[in-house]
Amino acid sequence: MSEKEFKQLGPNGEITVKGTENFVTQSRSYLEGLRSRVGGRGGRNADKYTALVRFEMAPGTRDALIAAGKKPEEIGQDINAVHLKMERGSETFGLRPGSVDVFNSMIKGFRRMDDW
Repeated sequence: MSEKEFKQLGPNGEITVKGTENFVTQSRSYLEGLRSRVGGRGGRNADKYTALVRFEMAPGTRDALIAAGKKPEEIGQDINAVHLKMERGSETFGLRPGSVDVFNSMIKGFRRMDDW
């Protein structure tokens, strides 16, 4: 995430959605791939993603996100659903203003990773 996004995290790591959605994933290799790409979609903002944050989540978080989610062909403008996507073989979850609490309510802890 960007420094600005990192500074907007709540005291327990809660994500604040500014705009359409913020994506989270369990795949570090996916994130590293995004960051290292040059040009093209995703890579154009790679230099902005300076903060890697690891969230410690309660059991069942993935299942809760999937239960609240919709696939790209279903989601449209639904701000209350989690946007479920497979990108480069990795699950990603788009947290929207009406669905971010599904993720935030499951946070047990968070920390910024030093090895980004």
